[in-house]
Amino acid sequence: MDDQEVMITFEDAMPADAVRFAQDLEQQLREVAPSAKISLGKLRPDSQDFGATLILLFGTPVAIALAKAVAAFLMRNSGASITITKGGTVVAKNLDSTDAARIAEAFAGKAR
Repeated sequence: MDDQEVMITFEDAMPADAVRFAQDLEQQLREVAPSAKISLGKLRPDSQDFGATLILLFGTPVAIALAKAVAAFLMRNSGASITITKGGTVVAKNLDSTDAARIAEAFAGKAR
């Protein structure tokens, strides 16, 4: 199985909101994909945030479940916007609740 690593950031959010978003999304992702390795991290090592970035390591079979959970999270948190990065490359930016297809593409590795 080929594992994929994805980083999710909340760039436009205030630091406290970004931490809250990351913790909320982490919990939801753990419920839908218990086999995925999910950790909270800092976007910058010199920042004082408590983990406003999510780092996910998962196999292809759980990609769609993770993408659906991210889309559901964005629907619940109107105004939240995420950026998905794979291998240091931004694959999707400024995603919100209307971008379910783009979220799925980013997780499946078919981002434009």
